[in-house]
Amino acid sequence: MKIIYAILSLGILFLFHAVSAQGNFGTEENKEAVVKAFGQWQQGKGSLFDLLDEHVEWRVSGNGSFSGTYKGKQHFMEKAVIPINDRLATEITPELIDINADGNTVWLHWQGTATAKNGAVYHNEYAWKLEFNKGKIVKAVAFLDIQALDNLSTTNSSTMQPTIESTKEYIGMWVTKDGYIRHELLPNNRYDEARGNRKSAYQGSYKVSGNHIDYVDDTGFTADGEFKDGILYHAGMILYKEK
Repeated sequence: MKIIYAILSLGILFLFHAVSAQGNFGTEENKEAVVKAFGQWQQGKGSLFDLLDEHVEWRVSGNGSFSGTYKGKQHFMEKAVIPINDRLATEITPELIDINADGNTVWLHWQGTATAKNGAVYHNEYAWKLEFNKGKIVKAVAFLDIQALDNLSTTNSSTMQPTIESTKEYIGMWVTKDGYIRHELLPNNRYDEARGNRKSAYQGSYKVSGNHIDYVDDTGFTADGEFKDGILYHAGMILYKEK
């Protein structure tokens, strides 16, 4: 009897180690893998494509030049990812909108902005359906504005308005109509904002991407804004470039 118990115990122990060796790849683990990879991508330390299985099947929806199904990671990278990146002057800045997971499927909703080599802004919104197997993406469907993607290769700088990032016209003093707020964007990516008689009421750093601007105040809070038709829309304010 002791021998039977010993054999059963060894069998259970072997089964436990076998399952452990395969890893735990449930819904939450798949979701966490995407969240982690996306965070590293935002920090410039990798991308979501690091999770691709070598034999992944990736389909791009729509009827554009990059639409279709790519068989294998190498095929997808060489025929889609690299050619798209070759049309960009800057890397795409990704921003997470939403993420959901159910079983082996993770739905990722995100948007990205970059500057094209012709100086124009590239912006797109994506919905990716990612199917996992043992921690790797084995099948994916990508939904996006395929026309915006095609414009990277079919539109030149003469037909697309350059971004304020490329022209550097954001540098200088921006003032509200009543003159109460004087918001200066300095060439060293610092800003200095005066309010009424309060000089340097707010100071901090900023970064312009395309026609978008992000602020980090020295006190710790963050804000953003958008340049449109020579006007800066920031924190509920409308500011005009001082001549």
